Amino acid sequence: MTAQFLVATVIRWAGLAALATLVGSLVLDVLVLPREPPEVGPVRDRLRRLGVICLVVLAVAATGELTARAQTMAGGDLASAISAIPTVLTRTHFGAIWIARSVVLGLALAVSVRGSRAARVTALLLALGVALTTTLTGHAADWGDLTLSAGLDWLHVVAASVWTGGLIALALAVLRAGEAWSPALLGGVMRRFSRLAGLCLLAVVLTGGYNAWVQLPNVSALWTTFYGRVLAVKLLVVLGVICCGAVNRYTIVPRLGARPARAGLGERVFRLARWVVVGSSRVARRVLASRLRVFVGREAGLAVLVFGCTAVLVDSTPARHAGHVLHHAASEPGPVRLTMEALHERGGVPPGWILVPPEGDVAHGREVFIRVGCYACHQIAGEKLPASSGLGPDLTGVGKHHPAGYILESILNPNAVIVDERGYTGPDGKSIMPDYRGQLSVSDLIDLVAYLKIR
Repeated sequence: MTAQFLVATVIRWAGLAALATLVGSLVLDVLVLPREPPEVGPVRDRLRRLGVICLVVLAVAATGELTARAQTMAGGDLASAISAIPTVLTRTHFGAIWIARSVVLGLALAVSVRGSRAARVTALLLALGVALTTTLTGHAADWGDLTLSAGLDWLHVVAASVWTGGLIALALAVLRAGEAWSPALLGGVMRRFSRLAGLCLLAVVLTGGYNAWVQLPNVSALWTTFYGRVLAVKLLVVLGVICCGAVNRYTIVPRLGARPARAGLGERVFRLARWVVVGSSRVARRVLASRLRVFVGREAGLAVLVFGCTAVLVDSTPARHAGHVLHHAASEPGPVRLTMEALHERGGVPPGWILVPPEGDVAHGREVFIRVGCYACHQIAGEKLPASSGLGPDLTGVGKHHPAGYILESILNPNAVIVDERGYTGPDGKSIMPDYRGQLSVSDLIDLVAYLKIR
């Protein structure tokens, strides 16, 4: 990993953790905590302060992410990145989403300092809007903003934020005071959160399964690609969160309160399985609150590690593109020697004829790619380019799929071959590729093809 990749990952990690904690703290405040007991008031104040801190961290992380994207576009130092920021904001899909995210963050910060319930509900809705901007700058938006993949990914982000962010907020702001609460109050709060977390876990599993199905070409990608290996580590950490949560849900929370509820089937099965594995480990009722705090703290710590894995995945090439390196374009023929008569007899072209452009300047071709704005629609994995809208096909491995002549024809005459898939054709059935004949010289075309040929 490069230093730039590590910095971008840390920035995104902080942003993801702050977003989840913001959503979790607001959900606890609005949906989980009861309104009446006076001892809940200081906890609400603590949750509100925690939310403000998260908004500040999100604003700082958004600024850092913008700078990192600009540096990727400029391919230089920090000064070059700063000078490229206006271009990123005005000419890229990422810039448009970043501006919207900044507006929503500003509104959320303005209402979060107020203590009314209406303000907290408004802040929660705005936080869900921030979660949407996270989806629209991730891999799920590769197929477009208004798609099933984007919608399910947003649901995944929201459900995961409510679940894991709620755990972090519980550990930081609620359970510290909760040990002094009555068992009935603490038990009621934890049972409400446990039910909500269970629903969110179901949503996370379903939407996460869909995302994995989309991003992974096959099961073996979990250990044969970098993206898959990171995803596998993430799944293992998530399993750890689930295990700690099961201990809380089935062995501690049911015993909180003056009259513990009758054990359900799930609780009895879990207790039996745990007894088989670790034996009897019943905890005295007087230490249930402190034990609860320990296990919630472990869940929260593991959740932070999940955000780290997610941050790595966001900036990594999806496993669905890994197969590009396994394909090879048709080999381009070398010089063919034959008489004019033989050439005419074969219809004017030699046998196996493929147009072969002359060798070009790869470095200048990359400059042409950026100058004419190809990055606005196309992505190339591993390249330091501005964020793409994803409207056009991903060009990762294009040189391994197609010969140089095909790439040249796709630029000069994109309607020569119509690929009937999203990202290739418009509503009229023709290619959505713009006409660049007035913007590219012959040398520009040759160099651009040379650059794409080695991608």
